[in-house]
Amino acid sequence: MLDLVNLLDYGDMTSICDDLSPLLRIVGIALKLIQYAVPIMLIVIGSIDFAKATTEKDEKAIKDAQNKFMKRGIMALIVFLIVPIVSVLMTLVSGEGYKDCMECVSSPFGSECKALVKSAE
Repeated sequence: MLDLVNLLDYGDMTSICDDLSPLLRIVGIALKLIQYAVPIMLIVIGSIDFAKATTEKDEKAIKDAQNKFMKRGIMALIVFLIVPIVSVLMTLVSGEGYKDCMECVSSPFGSECKALVKSAE
């Protein structure tokens, strides 16, 4: 069984990365879906709420919809930027050693990830 506690002390990261590349690719695809779908959904839902409030011509409803829209816009931006922020933090904490394993997470459709997955099969 893979000992995740001692994973960072493991001498040869390439064999672990090769073994985990299919799983990391699935994680990468899920993250890309979340990274793009959630902000779009939040903005669309916020726009619908804002349009409903505007058609009602109620000043209080418009202000509430505007506040909700701003909060959803900020949440969409945070969701979209989580992957780059985590990537920067990982670079600061662990240097460049993690990049071999994170290739399939950061770009699951890239040629390097496809080669890793093919070699793991």
